[in-house]
Parts: sequence; structure tokens; C-alpha cells
Amino acid sequence: MASEKRSQDNLYGLILAGGVGSRFWPFSRELEPKQFINIIGKESLLQNTVKRLEGLIRPKRIFFITNQAYFFELKKQIEKFHIPDENIILEPQGKNTAPAIGLCARLIEQKNKDAVLAVFPADHYIKDIKKFQGCVNRALKCAESDFLVTIGIKPNKPATGYGYIKVEHQLDPSLRARSAKQSPGRLLRRYAPRNDFLKSFKVQKFLEKPSLNKAEEYVRSRDYFWNSGMFIWKVSVFRDELAKYMPELYSQLKSIQTKDDIEKVWGKIKPVSVDYGIMEHSKKIALVPADFYWSDLGSWDALEELLHKDKSGNVLPDNSLDCGSQGVCAFSRGDRFIATIGLKDLIIADTPDALLVCDKQKTQEVKKIVEQLKSAHRKEHIMHLTDRRPWGFFTVLKQALGFKIKLIEIEPKKRLSLQAHTRRAEHWVVVSGCAKVSRGKDIIYVHSNQSIYIPKGTKHRLENPARTPLKIVEIQTGDYLEEDDIKRFDDDYMRER
Repeated sequence: MASEKRSQDNLYGLILAGGVGSRFWPFSRELEPKQFINIIGKESLLQNTVKRLEGLIRPKRIFFITNQAYFFELKKQIEKFHIPDENIILEPQGKNTAPAIGLCARLIEQKNKDAVLAVFPADHYIKDIKKFQGCVNRALKCAESDFLVTIGIKPNKPATGYGYIKVEHQLDPSLRARSAKQSPGRLLRRYAPRNDFLKSFKVQKFLEKPSLNKAEEYVRSRDYFWNSGMFIWKVSVFRDELAKYMPELYSQLKSIQTKDDIEKVWGKIKPVSVDYGIMEHSKKIALVPADFYWSDLGSWDALEELLHKDKSGNVLPDNSLDCGSQGVCAFSRGDRFIATIGLKDLIIADTPDALLVCDKQKTQEVKKIVEQLKSAHRKEHIMHLTDRRPWGFFTVLKQALGFKIKLIEIEPKKRLSLQAHTRRAEHWVVVSGCAKVSRGKDIIYVHSNQSIYIPKGTKHRLENPARTPLKIVEIQTGDYLEEDDIKRFDDDYMRER
């Protein structure tokens, strides 16, 4: 019991929050990935991930790794959890999970050489927090014996979108490795308890996403689990396995002493998953089965499974009508009315600037659409018409040749950068609130129903001095109206041009 208490005292959490979630397009975009979206309930998937750790891991020991582009959105979403800003670790570029986890393990070990690290993706859906925390504690007990522990999900269908893990021996939870040199494979128990969820298993191998025939074979066997991407291990054990199986990455990460060193090293690092780089090779892998409901929400059909259906198997929004459809799931991120007639087994996802209509059996292929959008340099894969910024957000209401109209909302006591545009002028009309405007050398206060003009090339800044949101309609005119026509002279959020 003393060793378990010691492990809990040294327990740190790492939330992987850098994914794009392209299979959830058009709701998920490059600048607003699914972990930041309220998909189920009133809070985002990221916020729900943090809430599951309450009472299990102290807030000051919860860390995040994410893309630099998501820093301000992540910071805003975790404000209420009182997690220090310095716990947000930024990747200059996404390099997959092995470098991301290795970097964080390195920085955490510098704080506490006895740290035990629990790793969780930010975009999963889990029911029953009590069971989840109990499972993590069982995994923590297993990690005390110097295992790299993964949480496995027992398959309930032949899914082809998940990786699988094959287990062999059951491990005896009452035993402990006396040293890191002791072979974990010797910790076996002859007689299995009746409840599978109280067991832990020695892992035989990790398997890639299978064909349908293989997936059906795996489901029939009791030896296969879905790979959830959740891990628990001592940072010292993970470090040693990293050095053994990924010596180049280990050497690169070892040169990082502080966050300031990340930029110097990161460009040389090769992208690789922790599954491929370590878990498929290490002899110290154990699996603890999950006894809670889990979904990685990796595609639209995964979301559909969680929602209540009508007698025809449909999931339809309030603002819709249907005649004779079966198995249709429609999702809307706007006010547009949706009507369906005689459809069968389709996914419909509607946003103000993009509409997806997809056969339920093809939801994994949404990623191909996103790849084509990227190849065609279309903005629909990058952002929504509503674009979130550190100071608030704006929505594009109308755009045509030579002009663009936006609705801008600035949060209380926040301001935009001091900036200028070379190819456009702007006209601002205050809808509600009071705007403090810097224009050239002048400071002007613009109230509701008043307006101000910003000529092309003029330095300007927009600020909300009040304690209520400021709403403005902006009309841009010029021969080029994209967001990269901006030169920043001063910025509270230290954004580059």
C-alpha cells in the first residue's frame, strides 16, 4: 500500500491536444480541431478530459502538448481548472506521439525523477468517471512493477478504424518487480480471477488497423483489445526503453534542458508514433482492460452510436423534417433548416460554408476529402466562417469581388494587435458596446451606432475597454482581402506576422 501511495503522490498527467481530427470534417478544421469543440454536452472534449482527472491528478501536475497555433484556445479552455500556463508545452511542428510524449517525459523527469506519467488523448469520450479513475489506479499499480502499461478496450464490433493489441499471459497484480532488471514476463499468475476487468495482461504484439475479415476474427477471440492510446508508466522506465529502441530520438531529446531548447532540436526529429517506435518492440508492455464505456470519436459513425435515435433509427436536429428515411444522422452547426426524404444509412453534417453527405460505411474516408481540399488550397479545411482568436472571434457574413463583411466580437478588456494593411481599407460600425480605436496618432472612442474609417496603410488598433463584449460590423474594401495582409507592430499575444 505504501508503494501505491508513493506512486499516486508522483502521478503526472499528459494530455495530447495537437491532433487535427480530419475525419470529423466539416465540423473539425485545422484551426479548430475536434478536441476544442462541444460535440457532446456543454463542454469541449478537451475540457471533459481534464474533468475526468479531478481528484486523481493535481492540477499543477497536469500537462498538455499541442501545436503552437492552438496555444491561446487551449489556455482559454483550461482557465477554470487553475492549471499553470507553463504546463502547456508547444510543438513547433507535429511529429507524432513518440517525440511528443518523449519531450514531456523529459521535462517532467527534470522536475521529479520518480514521476509516473499517465498519457491521455484530448478528444475521447468516456462514460463513468469513477470507473475510469479506478482503471487508471489499476494501471498505476501495474506500472509500479516497471511495466509500460496501456489501457485496452474490449471490442464490441469488428471495427477497422482501430489498432488492436493481442495479449498472452495474465499478470499477477499482487507481485512487484524488485528491480528494473527483473524480467516482467515472470510476473504471471496461474489462476485467473473471474472478472476480466480486474486482470492485467502481458502484451504479445500490437497490430495495425485490420481488414474487415481480420477484425471479425479478433472480435471472436478473447485475446484482442482495441488500442485506446492511453498509457501509464514511470518516466524512468519509458526513458530507458526510448534509449534502447529509439536511440536517435533519445539523444535529441536529451539535449533539451528547457523549453527554450525545443525550437533548436525539433526540426531534426523524425515523426513516429509511440506504438511503432517503442510499444511494438519493448518486452515490458502490459495491458489493463477498461471497464468503462469508451469512444475515440474518430468519425461520424462513432458519434452516431452515442446518440438517441427515433423509431426509424434516425438522429435529426430540431430544425428539420423527414419523410420516410431510415438510419439517417444529420448534424448541423448553424440555423439552416434540413429536410430529408426517403434516405437510408447516411451521415449529413452541415456548416455555414460546407456540407458533407456520406454513406455510413464510408465515414473513415472523410479524411480523403480533407486531403483533396488541402491539395486544392481551399480554405474549407483550415477554418470556419467563424474564426476564433485570442481576443474573441469574427464571422464572415459576406464576401465578393472587392469587399468583405465581418461581424467581430471582442471579449472584455481585450484588444487586437497594432497593425496595418497594405491592400485594404476598413470601415467599422459599432453594434453594441464602446470601441477604443487607435488610428495613426489619434485615440477615438466609438459608441453604439457610430462608425469610423481606417484608410489603407494606416496604423490602427481596436480595443474593448468595457466589461461587456464589444460587437462590430467591419466592411473591408480593396483588391486583396485575405488574413495574411497584415503587418503587426505590437501584439499582446506575440503572434508572428
